[in-house]
Amino acid sequence: MKLGLQLAQNPAAPEEIAQAARAAEQRGYASLWVSDHLLLPAAGSPLPPLEIMEPVVLLSYAAAVTRTIRLGTSVLVLPYRNPVHLAKELATLAIVSRGRLIAGVGSGWLEAEFRALGASYPRRGAFTDEAIRLMRTLWASEEAQFKGEFFEFESMRFGPRPPAGSIPIWVGGQSRRAIRRALELGDGYHGSRLTAEELSVRLRWLRDAAAARGRGLDGFALTHRVYLGFADRWTETGGYFRGVLAPPDRLADYLNRFARLGIEEMVIVPLGAASRLESFLDRFEREVRPRLD
Repeated sequence: MKLGLQLAQNPAAPEEIAQAARAAEQRGYASLWVSDHLLLPAAGSPLPPLEIMEPVVLLSYAAAVTRTIRLGTSVLVLPYRNPVHLAKELATLAIVSRGRLIAGVGSGWLEAEFRALGASYPRRGAFTDEAIRLMRTLWASEEAQFKGEFFEFESMRFGPRPPAGSIPIWVGGQSRRAIRRALELGDGYHGSRLTAEELSVRLRWLRDAAAARGRGLDGFALTHRVYLGFADRWTETGGYFRGVLAPPDRLADYLNRFARLGIEEMVIVPLGAASRLESFLDRFEREVRPRLD
C-alpha cells in the first residue's frame, strides 16, 4: 500500500511547508496533497473558520522544492471555478512539476460557500460533470470545440497542454452519483473520512457499476484519505476532522483494513501534528509503517 501525506495549509512560514514536502519525499511517501476551500462561514459550519492557502499555488511551491513525489488535490471543488481557467492552471502545474500532478476533484458540499461564491448548489453535479469533460477536451486538443449546458465554443486554441495531453483525474465524494462520476469520467476514486465499513459500501457500488457496464477496474486508482494521530487508547474524532487517535499497533490495523478492501494508496492527514510533523513522521516510520500490509 502506498502512502501519501497531506500538507498543512495554514499560513505558516514557507520554509516549514518546504521542509514538510522534502521530508515526505525523502521518507518515501508517494504523494503530497492539499485541500480546497475559498470562503468559510464565520459561525454555524461543520468547519471552523480556518485560513486555508490556495491549493494550486501551494502545490506549485511544493513542486519547486521537490523532485519526484507526486502532487495532488484532495479535492478541488469544480463548481467554484471557471473550468477553462482551472484547466490552464492545472496544465501549467503539470508542466512545471514534470508530470507529477493528480487532479482530485469533486462537486462540493458546503452550501454557504456556494452561495457566497455565486455558484449553483442545486446544479453542482451537472457542472462538475461538464467541467471534467471540458478540461479533458482542452488538454487533449490543439484546436478545441465544446458544446455543453454551461460552456460552448468552436475552434479555440488552448495551450500549453499538459504532458501526454492529459492529467489523471481522481473523483471524490460519497454519493452514488459521485461513484458513477468517478467510473464514467475519472481515472480513479478518492474517498475521504469514511470508515472501512462505509468505504466498503462505496467500493461495492463502484464494482457493481463497472460490472453493469462490462468493464474491469484495471488501471483505475482506488485511494482514500484518513485523519489519524497517536494516543494511548483508541479514540474516534468527530465532525469534519473525523478520524482516529490510537496506539501505533491499532493505527496499523486501522490502515490495513483499507488495504484489504483493495485501496492502493492512503493519504494521511496528521491530527494534532501541524507544529510537530517531523516527530509524527518519525514515530509513524518506526512504529506503524513496518506493520502495514
